[in-house]
Amino acid sequence: MLEARKPKQYNETKVTSIVGPGTKIRGEVTSEGTIRIEGYVEGQVQSADTIVVQENGKVKADLIGGQVIVSGEVHGNVFAHDRLEITSSARVVGDITSPRISIAEGVVFEGKCTMKSPAQALKQQQENKASGKPQQQPQQQAPQQAAKQAELPNEPKKI
Repeated sequence: MLEARKPKQYNETKVTSIVGPGTKIRGEVTSEGTIRIEGYVEGQVQSADTIVVQENGKVKADLIGGQVIVSGEVHGNVFAHDRLEITSSARVVGDITSPRISIAEGVVFEGKCTMKSPAQALKQQQENKASGKPQQQPQQQAPQQAAKQAELPNEPKKI
């Protein structure tokens, strides 16, 4: 008999890694547990669980996590395997990809929104490339190439 697959439970309150206020990190941050960012991170942040960017957190990096919650500032692409939440105090400049997305009123968001799992989006991107179909601009980066950043526009639109 086949068992129904249980969805993974994420726990944003059980924080295992903290980038505190006044802390600056450049490079790649990887964790199996929840990462809370209250300082500055540049490069790539990856978690098997949850990534939380607090209101005073600033990120110039791609975020790849099971669940991502943004209340601060993110300049980079966001890939959430299960759920992405952008709160009213957030500012996101970059493409977002997740099967479930919640964007509060008053958020500043400049980018493309893809409501698929990152794996599905990557697969579709590869199929389009193989078939010769033109890709949409701006082109969304694959998670493996997430560390490279593009120049960001100066004035995002407020929604």
